Order: sequence, then C-alpha cells, then structure tokens
Amino acid sequence: MPDRRTVVPLVAVLVVGAVVAVALVAGSRPVQAAPGDTSEEAGVQVEGVGTATGTPDVLHVTVGVETSADSVGEALESANAAARSVLDALRGAGVAEADVQTVDVHVWPRYDGDGQRITGYTAGQGIAATLRDLGSAGEMISAAVDAGGDAARLQGISYALDDDTALLAQARDEAFADARRKAEQYAELAGRTLGDLVSVQEQVTPSGPAPIAMDAAVAETSAVPIAVGSSEVTVSATVRWSLT
Repeated sequence: MPDRRTVVPLVAVLVVGAVVAVALVAGSRPVQAAPGDTSEEAGVQVEGVGTATGTPDVLHVTVGVETSADSVGEALESANAAARSVLDALRGAGVAEADVQTVDVHVWPRYDGDGQRITGYTAGQGIAATLRDLGSAGEMISAAVDAGGDAARLQGISYALDDDTALLAQARDEAFADARRKAEQYAELAGRTLGDLVSVQEQVTPSGPAPIAMDAAVAETSAVPIAVGSSEVTVSATVRWSLT
C-alpha cells in the first residue's frame, strides 16, 4: 500500500504544473482589438482640413515715434511730445480709447564710431491702434504719421476679423467631412466599416490677408492707399473612429 505522505505532494506538483502550462500557452497568444475597442491601437485615425475665407473688418496699425538728444531727459521729452500728437490725431479721427494702446517705451544711449563714448540718447514709443472703419483707415494712418512729424515711424499693419465665429464653424464642418471621407476609404480598403467616434482634436490656424486689387474709389480718397484683401481660417481636425 503506497505511503499517503508520498501521494499528496505528487498530486500537488501535477496540479501546479498544469496551471503553469495553461498560463504559458495563454500568454503566448497575441492581443487583438475586438470590434468597437477604443484603445489607442484600435480603429482608424485621420486628419481632415477645412478652410473658410472672409473679408477682414478691422485693421491693426502700430505707429512709433523716435527722437534723439544730448541728454536722456531731452530725448524722452521730445518723444513724449510726438507720441501725444499721434494719440491726439488718432482720437481726433474717431478711434475709441479702448482701441489705442501704448505698447513700447524705450531709451538707449548712442555711441561714437568706436563704441566707447556716449554721444547722446534715443527715446521712443510705440502706439498700437485698432481701426474699425476700413473706408477711412488710410486717412487715419496718414493723420497719425503726419502728427508725429519726422519722429514718426510706421511700424506695420495687419488685418483681422473682429468675429470669426461663423468662419470657424464653416471650417470645422469641412475639416470633419474631409476626415470622415478619408476614414471611410480606409475602412473600405480594410474590409471593415466605421464604428463609433472615439476622439476629435482640433488645431486652428489663422492666416494673414491675401492682397487683392483695391477699389478705385478707395485709392483716390485714401492718403495711405490700403488693400483689404481676404483672411483665411484653417481648421485641422484629427479624428479617430473604431472599426467594426
């Protein structure tokens, strides 16, 4: 008759060995995404792009002033006077207080040719204004520059849309439709169909104006001729769907 103390450990070893074997076999199988799985590896992800074009309705302009003198006080006083003249001209042209802002004030020394001795000082300011009446924007810019005299510096202009909500909505529609077309094609190529929408990520890119010919009437009446052109808003949508 076999010893019971020998049989029991032997059975335990056989059971443990069977469990380990099953675990090894199961662990050797590749993991596959089930239909509708929303894990990062599952489904199809594409990028759609949509663009909407509109006419700018505001103009941002920066007018600077810069003067030089032998002393800091003289240079700064002269620059301040020129800046006040520019501000007065903008206000007189009907630009609202909320649309005018001082964006830069600076004073720096001037040196001789060897860069060793200070020969004077240069002071300046930058004034940014938002012009909402594009029909008279040319006259407004000219008035501001004239008011600043020889100290005036026209530092640049840019156009913008005061409210781009409608353009963004249009660009989103186009971007999502573009992404869906691409995803449906990939699903068809894979012999699958699109399942649930998993995620959407958006990136908005406003672009500068594209110049167009200026209206002759505007050209004749504007002291500084301007071309409004058009502005674009581009939306890139990265969209993921599950596959079924």
